[in-house]
Amino acid sequence: MPVSLINSAYQIKQQLIAYALEHYADIYQQLESEIYPDKASEIESMALQDWFALEYILPNQRTILSHFISDSRLENEISIAQQWGIVIHGVFHVRQVLGDNHYELMNLVNDVTYNVAGKSGEDLALEKGEYILARLIPHQDYHLFSGVIDRLATRKKNEIYELVSEIQLTDPKMAFIDNLDRIEMAYQIQKEEREDFIAFFGSDEILLNGSELEDKMKEFYHYRFFQKKQENGNTIAKTFQDRYHQSPLPPQFDFIENLDQEKDIGVIYDATEGLVLLLKYGQFQEIFRREDFKRIKNFRQLILGYLDDNNISSLPFRRMAKQYPEQSVEVYKAVLKRKYFKLDKDLPKLILRFKPMEQLIHLTPSTIPSSVRSKTFLRSLKSRSKW
Repeated sequence: MPVSLINSAYQIKQQLIAYALEHYADIYQQLESEIYPDKASEIESMALQDWFALEYILPNQRTILSHFISDSRLENEISIAQQWGIVIHGVFHVRQVLGDNHYELMNLVNDVTYNVAGKSGEDLALEKGEYILARLIPHQDYHLFSGVIDRLATRKKNEIYELVSEIQLTDPKMAFIDNLDRIEMAYQIQKEEREDFIAFFGSDEILLNGSELEDKMKEFYHYRFFQKKQENGNTIAKTFQDRYHQSPLPPQFDFIENLDQEKDIGVIYDATEGLVLLLKYGQFQEIFRREDFKRIKNFRQLILGYLDDNNISSLPFRRMAKQYPEQSVEVYKAVLKRKYFKLDKDLPKLILRFKPMEQLIHLTPSTIPSSVRSKTFLRSLKSRSKW
């Protein structure tokens, strides 16, 4: 790729950073002071600014990148920045030094190899065989470095894979991104797990008290791993034990704090989004189910709260529209204070208004296949790291 095109992309990236700090200075300064109360170092500021410009979700549920693209009047600038909706971060192994500040990097988090172009005149001096923590953004057939590159001091495989496992668990999306084979495998596992969820609970959604949530989930996964027989007559646990010489890794539950105090939690196993937890979901359903929903206390605030919450996708709204189409129209008319509302035309507009990032986010499976997790886990065993 011509050096001029690479440098042009890096210049546009710097313009994006400048745009973020100029137009959203107050938000950034507050964010930086919260994360680094004792003042951020230059490296810490660079890393935070990069994440802020590309991935931070603003109160209007849009990224600064999306505003930058909307405000730009230059076609070349728009076409380049539009590629940056997906940021890849991981642990990279330098497989080849290609010259002219180009590198072949293998991301151990998603098992994908990338050709990465560094900025011309800025010799990164990466060495073949070393490991780095880095973030990449797409640029045509290449990728560019984004933000700070952290050169790892160790080349010990167990220490490297301990870090890989941490990234996979804290941000499962990074375990799948760009890896179509892994995505296909995970969706198949997710499909089978959803079928088991329905067989165990009798539905793809249930209502629970927070105090019983973890126990119910453990009961379900015990059924799935140790009780349900597969076509070959073995359980998943037996098959896993024969293949990897250890029991399957337990599921990871990352519940929010004080969830056990909640009395109305919806657990949905969606075909696309996987396992979804929703607070006050029973009351949410009741609003769409009852003709006298206006008698439900704070019904309008609950619906608007679901719309405003960027952690809640359009899933519950789509489910209610499918189950209670006529009643949904009345609910939206009351909540939005409108005389008319057409479900087929107005609901998509409503979702786009309140959840615009759904148009930009590339959905990936919510569960890392056990074979992927165990591969990482077994390589990190020597460090005695606990999952």
